[in-house]
Amino acid sequence: MVPLAARRNVMVRGFDVGSLARGTVFTLDSGEGPVRFEAHRPAHPCAWMDVAVAPGAFKALRGKGGMRCVPLDDGVLRVGKAVLAIVGA
Repeated sequence: MVPLAARRNVMVRGFDVGSLARGTVFTLDSGEGPVRFEAHRPAHPCAWMDVAVAPGAFKALRGKGGMRCVPLDDGVLRVGKAVLAIVGA
């Protein structure tokens, strides 16, 4: 899926972001230094996905929309491998 079509700013692979509890602070570091984020609430897809992506996308994305997070730092994230770490873990 094209991230822009799904309206997601950051996509990760290999970590269940849906498992993060509200208020969890985590970092992503793609080589430019860590950037902190705070998890807020699930980002449920809407019916618009059937128009923006393809018919059936809304149903296929249910439960897989990710997490709405607030960045706590300015920083740079680059496309490619990154390290995700839970702060305080």
